Amino acid sequence: MPAILGNIIVIAALIAVAALAVRTLWKARKSRKGCNGDCGNCRGCH
Repeated sequence: MPAILGNIIVIAALIAVAALAVRTLWKARKSRKGCNGDCGNCRGCH
């Protein structure tokens, strides 16, 4: 039983870290608002 509990704790920690990473990337993407200077991505130059 203790081995299973340890595995569950490690898996939960990994899921939490992955969720925080995705959240950070999502917020960074939303904060760019439009073109990031690469004309291939926004289909137009400024």
